[in-house]
Amino acid sequence: MDPHVVFDCQKILPNRFALALAAAARSRALNRGAEPRLDRQGVNASELALLEIANGAFVEDELAPYLFPSPAGAPLLAAPSTTPEFRGDGGSSAAAAPVSCPQEAVH
Repeated sequence: MDPHVVFDCQKILPNRFALALAAAARSRALNRGAEPRLDRQGVNASELALLEIANGAFVEDELAPYLFPSPAGAPLLAAPSTTPEFRGDGGSSAAAAPVSCPQEAVH
């Protein structure tokens, strides 16, 4: 693959992580039978996906999930709980070995 393809892709998607996600999604679609948007013979699906991105074969609506992080105010992950979770039998939810279990020493 031409190493300049990635540089051309970064003009469209400046974030390398977003570029990797977009190329992987397009590569999976091509492997599943989607129609290629470029007429290139002898290239694999991942290279074709990068070439399609570099040549601007997508409309902005298709790349929108990769261009913008999330709607304003929408959390990416749920906030962690500040209270510990306890089981009803008096123990915590953490798994631990029973105390009465004998341990064999290895010398």
